[in-house]
Amino acid sequence: MTRYALPSLKRPPTCVLLASLGWLLVGCQKEEITVYRVPKEMPGQAAAPRDSARGAARPHVHWDKLPAGWREEPSTGTRAATFSITGTDGKRAEVAAIGFPGMGGSDLQFVNLWREQLGLPPLTEDQLPKLVQTAVIAGADGKLFDITGATKSGGAPTSERIIVALHKTEGTSWFIKLTGDPALVEQQKAPFIGFLKGLSLHMESHDAPERPAMTASAAPAAGGAGQPNWTAPANWKAQAPGAMQAAKYTVGEGKATAEVTAVFLGGMGGALKANLDRWRGQLGLPPAAANEVDQQAKPFAALGTGARIVELSGTDLKEGNPADMIVLVVPAGAGTWFYKLMGDKALVAKEKDALIAFVKSAKN
Repeated sequence: MTRYALPSLKRPPTCVLLASLGWLLVGCQKEEITVYRVPKEMPGQAAAPRDSARGAARPHVHWDKLPAGWREEPSTGTRAATFSITGTDGKRAEVAAIGFPGMGGSDLQFVNLWREQLGLPPLTEDQLPKLVQTAVIAGADGKLFDITGATKSGGAPTSERIIVALHKTEGTSWFIKLTGDPALVEQQKAPFIGFLKGLSLHMESHDAPERPAMTASAAPAAGGAGQPNWTAPANWKAQAPGAMQAAKYTVGEGKATAEVTAVFLGGMGGALKANLDRWRGQLGLPPAAANEVDQQAKPFAALGTGARIVELSGTDLKEGNPADMIVLVVPAGAGTWFYKLMGDKALVAKEKDALIAFVKSAKN
């Protein structure tokens, strides 16, 4: 079986795994890099190779046979293949294959993205070797990273585990990610490793229409090929964006501070519930029940059709202080923008209107 995914002809906005590797987020994502007028998909990624006569290079995935219980699903954004897995107890997991041309990010950067997604602190360079396993991927040596999420408050078991296979070949970095319920992921680890051995991964060029070059003076609205021209409030301090981030700001002083980030992910950036649970996990909250998703991620027509707003209260796991979070989910073109404001409770409430205005400024 063969599947393709067409990446943006310009450097796409930072994503996924994480989240997207989500991505890439869910998951990418969490969620690092410099703000470019045309943002990057992942740390160190170069523009996708092009052939003006034949069009864009597309990730190409071939497999002979799927493991028992795996079901192929439609793939969107930068994914070349997606599979769903349902356990006998109804628990679920997913496998996604993603190819990034010219990827130059370090293993440590990627691992810390995935750890952040699971509510874990970052590792240092000397801690990384303990996490790396060797694996045969597409008939060649590759790396496997196995990460289990942080234990929830009260000692409740974590809700997610990630195993990511990393394989670099022909100028392309491939990520094949198994994520989902920890027990089901453990059960599927051996079939997953077997699946990796028989893959064929490479880039192929196919006829594609030329797209007009994007210029800074003609920056599109959120979700276009380039980064929006946002207008940030005067009291927001611009910071160097982290992985998966197109922009980052801090506001406030001392202990009363908050952080604003803007992240773009292909497609919907992962299932809404998975994203909601990730944000809840960052505040030490348990996953939402299925019937709570629409209540906690409410439609927000002020930012357009399909936009949603998430408002949560909990504890900043990094600082141990009470914290609030506001996330604005804004579909745009072939992907979704995620704007997050998180920090001191009073400051988040004070900056809510400024965050909404910031997002609206991308459309002016």
